[in-house]
Amino acid sequence: MAVPNFLRRPYGPGWALVGDAGYLKDFITAQGIQDAFRDAELCVQALDRTFIGRLTFDAAMKDYQEGRDGQVLPMYEFTAELASLDPPPPQMLDLLGAVSRSRPAMDGFARVAAGVTSPADFFSPENLDAVLA
Repeated sequence: MAVPNFLRRPYGPGWALVGDAGYLKDFITAQGIQDAFRDAELCVQALDRTFIGRLTFDAAMKDYQEGRDGQVLPMYEFTAELASLDPPPPQMLDLLGAVSRSRPAMDGFARVAAGVTSPADFFSPENLDAVLA
């Protein structure tokens, strides 16, 4: 059974959340520690802008949340679909067939599963056209 997925507001007065504390996606893609490191870096950058007086805490942390969400949502959605364990739709079966016949496409898909490439990039119309060609 898939783990319930959710996004939280990752900050408030005197506190901030990173990684699984700020949002949870099913562990099937094993991205937890990567997410925590990425979020920690984004959070530190936001706090730095607060401490040096460039932005208020709320403005900096709002930027942190928007940056986090922008980076995480493609993998979050990909993970939720994968974790549903529903049979892939016909378009995905066609894509996986094409991927299985192309070493560069296999490498690209593996980079998505490893969290190196955003699903938004791999599943972009331009890349899908190239893989399916």
